[in-house]
Amino acid sequence: MTLDDMYTEMELYGFDDLEDAQKLILLNESYFDIVTREPWPFLEQLIPSLVVPGGQTQITNNPLVTPNPTNVNSVLSFIDTGNSLVMTPERADVVEKAYFLSNSSGAPSTYYFIGDELMVYPESLGSTYRLLYTKTPVAATTTSDTFYIPSRHHSIIVYGALVKAFLVNDDPQAAVFQNMFEARYQQMRNDLWMNQYDRTDRVFVTTDSTDWSY
Repeated sequence: MTLDDMYTEMELYGFDDLEDAQKLILLNESYFDIVTREPWPFLEQLIPSLVVPGGQTQITNNPLVTPNPTNVNSVLSFIDTGNSLVMTPERADVVEKAYFLSNSSGAPSTYYFIGDELMVYPESLGSTYRLLYTKTPVAATTTSDTFYIPSRHHSIIVYGALVKAFLVNDDPQAAVFQNMFEARYQQMRNDLWMNQYDRTDRVFVTTDSTDWSY
């Protein structure tokens, strides 16, 4: 659905008196309500070859890193392919209080966030990484109406916007559309999170009675 399609649908429910700019605000609020609830598969992004030169600790928003990732929201997997090393996540405060006192040297083995910026410790000696992450969603504008949500589920954005529109008017129909929104949300979850129905048979060998299930 394009923004115009969403505007039209909102008008069908009686909100033809709202300006397009007002509808856009409600649609964006609904969109962010949805995409910030879970690390959705449609937010996943892979950089198979991330080149980090020596002497660097900041990975994101660093023009010296190629390609320069600017939209990393959360890391799913971070691997130093140059040194065959799986990077270990850590909290920034732990790195500050523990790691920096050890004067570690060698290739970075730990990553952490300071604010929204992805960092490594210790500083890079120069290597190539494989980064799988979830993207930071951006608001739709009149010139860019790209929603990361798959098009078949765009109606949930409209339902969420209608809830907010009815609430502004103290209309009791807000509760009706809230129920529609939650039902549609669950439908979207079932569709997007379960895409591997193929299951292999596994045989687990137990050698100790403590491993048995009763």
